Amino acid sequence: MNIKKIESHPYRLKFKKPFKTAGDIYENRDGFILKVHSGSFIGIGEVSPLKGFNIESLQECYYALEAINQTINDIGNIGRDDLFDIFDLHSMMMPSLLFGLETAVFDILSQESKLPLSKYLNNNSSNVLKVNGIHGLHNPNDGFDIIKIKLGYRNIYDDIKKMEELSNIYGEKVKFRIDANGQLDLVKAIRFCKSMEKFNIDYIEQPIAPDNFEDLAELRLHTKIKVAVDESIVDIFSAYKLIDNQCADIFVIKPMTLGKYSTINKIIEIAKENEIECIITNMFDSAVNRMACMHFALSNNIGNECGISADDIFDLDIAKTPEINNGKLAINDCPGLGIILND
Repeated sequence: MNIKKIESHPYRLKFKKPFKTAGDIYENRDGFILKVHSGSFIGIGEVSPLKGFNIESLQECYYALEAINQTINDIGNIGRDDLFDIFDLHSMMMPSLLFGLETAVFDILSQESKLPLSKYLNNNSSNVLKVNGIHGLHNPNDGFDIIKIKLGYRNIYDDIKKMEELSNIYGEKVKFRIDANGQLDLVKAIRFCKSMEKFNIDYIEQPIAPDNFEDLAELRLHTKIKVAVDESIVDIFSAYKLIDNQCADIFVIKPMTLGKYSTINKIIEIAKENEIECIITNMFDSAVNRMACMHFALSNNIGNECGISADDIFDLDIAKTPEINNGKLAINDCPGLGIILND
């Protein structure tokens, strides 16, 4: 590769409705789009660390990118692995930047190979991806088999009432994924899960604090509901620890909190070896990161519904992603990431 320059284009996207988590409320999504120039090709990536989920700040990513540009200035032809080593050197502890940079480079390489990114990463990748819906963003007529909801913040009797209402609204065939964002201690988590077992629950996500591996493992002994973790997975070492301590049935993987494609692939590999299901999700990013997550999930042949259906949350997004029909989307044969940015 002959990298001429790496550009950054800042964005601010306004949520149609404020995005609420256990710790914060977001009215806008801030980040920047990467454009990596190599020969006649331009690779696209996104850098959008989210406070409370990423350890790095957006400003730190800008500084690191400036150092990378200085390092590769007039470097001439360079191999992919050597380029990734430069990224690693300057982006240590900045997974959102690493994921954006590697996405842009893989975008270029797959364009050169005239293959969609998912097919470049794995020639035997799937073409169709299943995704879950989100309560409040989607409705029963949208045809999702699985709906994600946030519970565990209120009185348990209010949560039971809410689940009864949702079960009636969506019907008996729809399963629910409950995201508790680590708000429960062990006793409350056991009680909560017991009260939810009568409903059609796919899994409960991060019911207990991310670093409390002992209680996560204990919870699994007291409930029939599958336990999923996401914030607990911060690197390859935490993934091994979760497996060793039998903390989870499911890994919910956020690529932009892990960084390197090779690291994420390894986590998926060891999870499958230990009969742990994997799901790829995003963090309400722009269309660029959502598209990258789609390709990544397809390249790993993830069969479970992934959390990449938040395609109508901004007043105006950066680009369009594939249309979702009855909880499924398909990637076309366009080389690379296959995304066209709005002007």
